[in-house]
Amino acid sequence: MPFETPAQQEEEETVETLQSELAEIDARLAELKTRMPPEQQRELDELEKERPNAPKQPGWEEAPDIRKALRNMRGTEAIENWYRYSRKSFYNEQLTQSIMQGVWNEVRKSDKFDSGFKEDMRVMKRQYIMYSGDLTLGFDPNVTKALHETHGYELDELRSLANKRLTELGPDGERPHTQSGGPLGNYFDNYDGDFIDKGKMRNIGREYQALIAAHNQVSSKKQSDGADTRERIEVRFKAGFTMFDDVSQNLADNEFTLMPGSLRGLYVVMRNMDENKLQHYRDRDLDVKIPMVNFFIEQFRDEILGVRNAAQQNLELFTWFVNKAGQNFIPFSSIREDLKDWYEIIKALVGRPRDARVQPSIYPKIQDDSEKRKGRDAAVMRRINELRSERGLPAMDAQNHPFARIGVVK
Repeated sequence: MPFETPAQQEEEETVETLQSELAEIDARLAELKTRMPPEQQRELDELEKERPNAPKQPGWEEAPDIRKALRNMRGTEAIENWYRYSRKSFYNEQLTQSIMQGVWNEVRKSDKFDSGFKEDMRVMKRQYIMYSGDLTLGFDPNVTKALHETHGYELDELRSLANKRLTELGPDGERPHTQSGGPLGNYFDNYDGDFIDKGKMRNIGREYQALIAAHNQVSSKKQSDGADTRERIEVRFKAGFTMFDDVSQNLADNEFTLMPGSLRGLYVVMRNMDENKLQHYRDRDLDVKIPMVNFFIEQFRDEILGVRNAAQQNLELFTWFVNKAGQNFIPFSSIREDLKDWYEIIKALVGRPRDARVQPSIYPKIQDDSEKRKGRDAAVMRRINELRSERGLPAMDAQNHPFARIGVVK
């Protein structure tokens, strides 16, 4: 039976009708625009400049069967053919991220692929994590993607510095200045301010704009980013966390430890670290694991001192460290000196009572504290409130400390 095709005349009539309707709409818009007062037009133009421009996020709504086929791929045969005949296909981030991690593990073991390709795919597999990380740092991912082509090393160095700064200052609250005692402010307060790092004067916002200018001198694809207001940077920060929630679901738990170091330490990754992901770090070197534990303790400390709220996932990790298999994750005597007392406080708050298998604390557990039984505050709560009083903060009790938010109330 021969196939029938639509009549050519009907197609032409449809196109003409749509073009006519579109012309009428354009004319109507132009007429309305002429009626707009100049002040409103200027305001509208300024708002258009402020419009956030986020990268396209992964999703397979249009072709779910293709995604299913990629997820069901086993072995490296298809990867070898694409590598040989259509290598540029892998630079479609959506495709590369959808291929399962087990296949990429086999690629990394194979001698049929060059080392540069393996490292590129290691990054490409998690490119959306980098985009969400850039957003939390206040950068435009579309701009940083272009900058990476011309100034990759300088951009990675700036990312590392900005991430370190965000981790130290936090996105909310005020960190006390170590020298003057006055409030230093959070990351957003200091985004475009000077500070000293390793004896050198630095400025996150200014260096970011300088990189854009340097890129524009050597590239025909000019870039611009006017993210110089606190409001826009904060919007990007929140968008970065929202994006991470979407894209991290495409990754297996063990993929987080396989990330390049520039991704593993991102603030958005660390704040969302949980037990399922962290246990895959068991076989990593201590110089990777100990800074991670220091980060989690700092988050708890900062909530006690009113600097920022710790993430629920980070708080839940301490029940794993103290009561479960995480006890041997690191030698906990190796944590930073200034954090050791804080870890003793944590162990007293989350440790199971009258259980010899939990990590012991110099502070008695609340249920076993004789002072608590006499109606007085437990020793660990007295220590917490001493530290809070130094910041002028109200006292806490056993019902409203940070772990109470995850159900650990004694």
